[in-house]
Amino acid sequence: MRKTALILLLAAAFVFSSCIGTATEIMIRRDGSGTIAMEYRIFREFESLGKLDGNERWPPLPVGKADFERTAARVDGLSLRSFTTKTTEKDVIYQIKLDFAGLEALVYFLDASGQRASLGREGEKNRLTLSFNSFSDTDPELLVLVSPVLEGYSLDFSLTLPVNAELRILDENGGVLGTPPAGSAAVQGTVVSFSSPMAELFTSTRSVNLEILW
Repeated sequence: MRKTALILLLAAAFVFSSCIGTATEIMIRRDGSGTIAMEYRIFREFESLGKLDGNERWPPLPVGKADFERTAARVDGLSLRSFTTKTTEKDVIYQIKLDFAGLEALVYFLDASGQRASLGREGEKNRLTLSFNSFSDTDPELLVLVSPVLEGYSLDFSLTLPVNAELRILDENGGVLGTPPAGSAAVQGTVVSFSSPMAELFTSTRSVNLEILW
Protein backbone atom coordinates (compact mmCIF):
# COMPACT_ATOMS: atom_id res chain seq x y z
CA MET A 1 0.00 0.00 0.00
CA ARG A 2 2.84 2.38 0.90
CA LYS A 3 4.62 1.50 -2.34
CA THR A 4 1.49 2.34 -4.37
CA ALA A 5 1.09 5.65 -2.53
CA LEU A 6 4.72 6.51 -3.24
CA ILE A 7 4.23 5.85 -6.96
CA LEU A 8 1.12 8.04 -7.06
CA LEU A 9 2.84 10.84 -5.18
CA LEU A 10 5.83 10.84 -7.51
CA ALA A 11 3.55 10.70 -10.54
CA ALA A 12 1.70 13.74 -9.24
CA ALA A 13 5.01 15.46 -8.65
CA PHE A 14 5.99 14.85 -12.27
CA VAL A 15 2.77 16.37 -13.58
CA PHE A 16 2.65 19.37 -11.27
CA SER A 17 6.29 20.10 -10.49
CA SER A 18 8.03 18.46 -13.46
CA CYS A 19 9.68 15.82 -11.31
CA ILE A 20 11.91 13.76 -11.03
CA GLY A 21 14.67 15.83 -12.57
CA THR A 22 14.11 18.10 -15.53
CA ALA A 23 15.72 20.76 -17.70
CA THR A 24 13.46 22.85 -19.93
CA GLU A 25 14.64 25.47 -22.40
CA ILE A 26 12.06 27.56 -24.25
CA MET A 27 12.84 30.04 -27.01
CA ILE A 28 10.21 32.53 -28.22
CA ARG A 29 10.61 34.46 -31.48
CA ARG A 30 9.23 37.91 -32.26
CA ASP A 31 6.15 36.45 -33.97
CA GLY A 32 5.29 34.34 -30.90
CA SER A 33 6.42 31.03 -32.37
CA GLY A 34 9.29 29.07 -30.89
CA THR A 35 10.78 25.84 -29.63
CA ILE A 36 10.74 23.76 -26.45
CA ALA A 37 13.64 21.47 -25.52
CA MET A 38 13.15 19.23 -22.47
CA GLU A 39 15.14 16.56 -20.72
CA TYR A 40 13.57 14.38 -18.04
CA ARG A 41 15.65 12.17 -15.76
CA ILE A 42 13.88 9.35 -13.90
CA PHE A 43 15.93 7.14 -11.60
CA ARG A 44 15.92 3.54 -12.78
CA GLU A 45 14.72 2.15 -9.46
CA PHE A 46 11.54 4.19 -9.71
CA GLU A 47 10.93 3.10 -13.29
CA SER A 48 11.15 -0.51 -12.16
CA LEU A 49 8.94 0.22 -9.16
CA GLY A 50 6.22 1.60 -11.39
CA LYS A 51 6.04 -1.38 -13.71
CA LEU A 52 3.25 -3.92 -13.42
CA ASP A 53 2.90 -7.33 -15.01
CA GLY A 54 2.06 -6.93 -18.68
CA ASN A 55 3.02 -3.22 -18.71
CA GLU A 56 6.80 -3.49 -18.78
CA ARG A 57 7.21 -1.55 -22.01
CA TRP A 58 5.33 1.51 -20.72
CA PRO A 59 7.12 4.03 -18.46
CA PRO A 60 5.36 4.64 -15.12
CA LEU A 61 5.11 8.38 -15.76
CA PRO A 62 3.67 10.22 -18.79
CA VAL A 63 6.93 10.80 -20.65
CA GLY A 64 6.64 8.24 -23.45
CA LYS A 65 6.72 9.23 -27.10
CA ALA A 66 3.07 8.30 -27.50
CA ASP A 67 2.15 10.75 -24.69
CA PHE A 68 3.84 13.64 -26.47
CA GLU A 69 2.40 12.64 -29.85
CA ARG A 70 -1.08 12.69 -28.34
CA THR A 71 -0.42 16.05 -26.71
CA ALA A 72 0.89 17.58 -29.93
CA ALA A 73 -2.14 16.29 -31.83
CA ARG A 74 -4.46 17.75 -29.20
CA VAL A 75 -2.89 21.24 -29.05
CA ASP A 76 -3.45 23.44 -32.10
CA GLY A 77 -0.11 24.84 -33.28
CA LEU A 78 2.09 22.33 -31.42
CA SER A 79 4.24 19.69 -33.13
CA LEU A 80 6.71 17.09 -31.90
CA ARG A 81 10.06 17.45 -33.66
CA SER A 82 12.03 14.67 -31.96
CA PHE A 83 11.97 12.20 -29.07
CA THR A 84 14.87 10.14 -27.81
CA THR A 85 15.52 8.01 -24.75
CA LYS A 86 18.64 6.49 -23.24
CA THR A 87 19.54 4.63 -20.07
CA THR A 88 22.51 5.29 -17.83
CA GLU A 89 23.67 3.44 -14.75
CA LYS A 90 21.45 5.67 -12.60
CA ASP A 91 18.71 7.18 -14.79
CA VAL A 92 16.40 6.76 -17.73
CA ILE A 93 16.71 9.99 -19.73
CA TYR A 94 14.05 11.33 -22.09
CA GLN A 95 14.87 14.17 -24.48
CA ILE A 96 12.05 15.94 -26.31
CA LYS A 97 11.92 18.82 -28.78
CA LEU A 98 8.69 20.52 -29.80
CA ASP A 99 7.75 23.48 -31.99
CA PHE A 100 4.88 25.86 -31.26
CA ALA A 101 3.27 28.27 -33.72
CA GLY A 102 2.10 30.81 -31.14
CA LEU A 103 2.08 31.73 -27.46
CA GLU A 104 -1.34 30.18 -26.89
CA ALA A 105 -0.02 26.77 -27.95
CA LEU A 106 2.96 27.15 -25.61
CA VAL A 107 0.84 28.07 -22.59
CA TYR A 108 -1.68 25.31 -23.29
CA PHE A 109 1.16 22.79 -23.45
CA LEU A 110 2.64 24.04 -20.17
CA ASP A 111 -0.71 23.84 -18.40
CA ALA A 112 -4.07 23.31 -20.09
CA SER A 113 -5.92 24.17 -16.86
CA GLY A 114 -4.51 27.69 -16.69
CA GLN A 115 -3.69 27.27 -13.00
CA ARG A 116 0.08 26.96 -13.30
CA ALA A 117 0.69 28.84 -16.55
CA SER A 118 -1.27 31.78 -17.93
CA LEU A 119 -0.78 34.46 -20.57
CA GLY A 120 -1.99 38.04 -20.43
CA ARG A 121 -1.13 41.62 -21.30
CA GLU A 122 0.24 44.46 -19.21
CA GLY A 123 0.09 47.63 -21.26
CA GLU A 124 2.02 46.93 -24.44
CA LYS A 125 3.81 43.91 -22.99
CA ASN A 126 3.10 40.20 -22.88
CA ARG A 127 2.82 38.74 -19.37
CA LEU A 128 3.51 35.05 -18.74
CA THR A 129 2.82 33.75 -15.23
CA LEU A 130 4.27 30.40 -14.15
CA SER A 131 3.80 28.48 -10.90
CA PHE A 132 6.12 25.71 -9.73
CA ASN A 133 4.20 23.84 -7.05
CA SER A 134 5.43 22.47 -3.75
CA PHE A 135 3.96 19.41 -2.03
CA SER A 136 4.25 20.58 1.56
CA ASP A 137 0.66 19.53 2.32
CA THR A 138 1.43 15.88 1.48
CA ASP A 139 1.53 13.17 4.17
CA PRO A 140 4.76 13.94 6.09
CA GLU A 141 5.67 10.25 6.17
CA LEU A 142 5.58 10.08 2.39
CA LEU A 143 7.70 13.22 2.14
CA VAL A 144 10.27 11.55 4.36
CA LEU A 145 10.36 8.60 1.92
CA VAL A 146 10.51 10.76 -1.20
CA SER A 147 13.01 13.46 -0.18
CA PRO A 148 16.13 11.22 -0.08
CA VAL A 149 15.23 9.79 -3.49
CA LEU A 150 15.16 13.30 -4.98
CA GLU A 151 18.65 14.21 -3.80
CA GLY A 152 20.86 15.06 -6.77
CA TYR A 153 17.89 15.93 -9.03
CA SER A 154 16.90 19.47 -9.94
CA LEU A 155 14.37 21.50 -11.88
CA ASP A 156 16.08 23.85 -14.34
CA PHE A 157 14.01 26.21 -16.47
CA SER A 158 15.05 28.91 -18.92
CA LEU A 159 13.09 31.16 -21.26
CA THR A 160 14.77 33.11 -24.06
CA LEU A 161 12.75 36.03 -25.40
CA PRO A 162 13.15 38.23 -28.50
CA VAL A 163 13.59 41.38 -26.36
CA ASN A 164 14.83 42.19 -22.86
CA ALA A 165 12.64 40.72 -20.14
CA GLU A 166 11.36 41.74 -16.72
CA LEU A 167 10.96 39.24 -13.89
CA ARG A 168 8.79 39.42 -10.80
CA ILE A 169 8.63 36.81 -8.05
CA LEU A 170 5.16 36.80 -6.53
CA ASP A 171 3.55 35.47 -3.39
CA GLU A 172 0.15 33.75 -3.32
CA ASN A 173 -1.63 37.13 -3.21
CA GLY A 174 0.29 38.75 -6.06
CA GLY A 175 2.72 40.65 -3.85
CA VAL A 176 6.31 40.96 -5.03
CA LEU A 177 8.99 38.92 -3.21
CA GLY A 178 12.71 39.56 -3.20
CA THR A 179 13.67 35.91 -3.63
CA PRO A 180 11.71 32.74 -4.47
CA PRO A 181 10.65 30.39 -1.61
CA ALA A 182 12.80 27.66 -3.17
CA GLY A 183 15.71 27.73 -5.58
CA SER A 184 16.88 30.85 -7.38
CA ALA A 185 15.53 32.97 -10.23
CA ALA A 186 17.27 35.56 -12.41
CA VAL A 187 16.89 37.66 -15.53
CA GLN A 188 19.81 38.58 -17.77
CA GLY A 189 18.78 40.59 -20.80
CA THR A 190 16.52 38.36 -22.88
CA VAL A 191 16.93 35.23 -20.71
CA VAL A 192 14.86 34.35 -17.63
CA SER A 193 15.95 31.36 -15.56
CA PHE A 194 14.81 29.43 -12.52
CA SER A 195 16.60 26.52 -10.86
CA SER A 196 15.91 24.54 -7.71
CA PRO A 197 17.00 21.26 -6.17
CA MET A 198 13.95 19.03 -6.55
CA ALA A 199 13.90 18.07 -2.87
CA GLU A 200 13.89 21.75 -1.87
CA LEU A 201 11.03 22.59 -4.24
CA PHE A 202 9.10 19.46 -3.31
CA THR A 203 9.10 20.24 0.42
CA SER A 204 8.87 24.04 0.24
CA THR A 205 6.04 25.53 2.28
CA ARG A 206 5.12 27.79 -0.66
CA SER A 207 4.93 27.55 -4.43
CA VAL A 208 7.31 29.52 -6.65
CA ASN A 209 5.38 32.02 -8.77
CA LEU A 210 7.14 33.84 -11.60
CA GLU A 211 5.73 36.69 -13.67
CA ILE A 212 7.67 37.39 -16.87
CA LEU A 213 7.08 40.48 -19.04
CA TRP A 214 8.43 41.39 -22.46
